[in-house]
Amino acid sequence: MLACSDGARKGDAGQGGTGGTALGGSGPGGAAGATLVLAQAGTFAEGMSAGRGFIAIAIVVLGRWHPLGVALSALVFGAASALQFLLQSLGLDLPYQLFLALPYGLTLAALAGVAGRVRAPAALGQIDDAR
Repeated sequence: MLACSDGARKGDAGQGGTGGTALGGSGPGGAAGATLVLAQAGTFAEGMSAGRGFIAIAIVVLGRWHPLGVALSALVFGAASALQFLLQSLGLDLPYQLFLALPYGLTLAALAGVAGRVRAPAALGQIDDAR
């Protein structure tokens, strides 16, 4: 969230509310984690997120660190995950591992497509000395 305030420190008033948006979005993120544990798996198990953290980082990069872009990217990757289940249910004569790899393959293809064109916020990873 410190990176979100980079524009506000530089005098760009349009970026000032992004940190509050990120903070407000952390609640639904926690609810999503709780849903993964309680509703889908029933209990916590090692490795239950199955690489979804990599997809989450890719969503942020593809969304160019903007809340609306991240939301749109999340919808695309969510649709890919739903497509994986749809293709499995069709009974195609293909190994199910191919369908399981679909969201991860899409992630790699999308990141390869934007490589070098996306820039991280200037304040990403820097300590905020203003406090």
